[in-house]
Amino acid sequence: MNNNDSPAPREPAILVWIKQILLIVALTFLISTLIIQTYDVNDVSMQPTFDAQGNRVLVFLTPYLFNAEPNHGDIVIVDSRVDRQRTVWDRINENPIIAMVTGQYNRHLWIKRVIGRPGDELEYSGGYVYRNGNRLEEGYTAGLMVAGFEPVKVPDDHIFIMGDNRNRSSDSRQVGPVPLHNVQGRVLIRLFPLDKISTF
Repeated sequence: MNNNDSPAPREPAILVWIKQILLIVALTFLISTLIIQTYDVNDVSMQPTFDAQGNRVLVFLTPYLFNAEPNHGDIVIVDSRVDRQRTVWDRINENPIIAMVTGQYNRHLWIKRVIGRPGDELEYSGGYVYRNGNRLEEGYTAGLMVAGFEPVKVPDDHIFIMGDNRNRSSDSRQVGPVPLHNVQGRVLIRLFPLDKISTF
């Protein structure tokens, strides 16, 4: 028998399993860094849309990686640190897998609603928000707003965000308009609690 015709030695099964597990972990990390993530809602600023505890949402990341602009009414995750330039490391460090391993909660990430886009003129009057002279009909808010803001024109490449619970929310009224590169992603689905699954 010709030795050249003998079958190639097979890898040990345990090595095959290790390679497959490492590939799955790498793909999961890549997808959750660049395409889609989950995010826990842990404050009152988006009531009544989201409860203060126990809400988990699915966030679509990809459009904003390619400079797509959020639309009015979109619920987005933003980096509230508007005075610094975001880096690739920020996105990696905010990955849910990293957060789970390190046990750190990224408190600089806010979930808010887009009220103004670039060029919009916003003002507050009598508990209501006006955009370009028109009063917004906002059935999703938790009552009339008491804490108003000075009239503002949203700069280019920025958005103006607010929580639905206007009187208990830190948002663009405190930090100013948010640069588009600080937008982490758009909320698509509430996954939990199961009896409140919904799309946005």
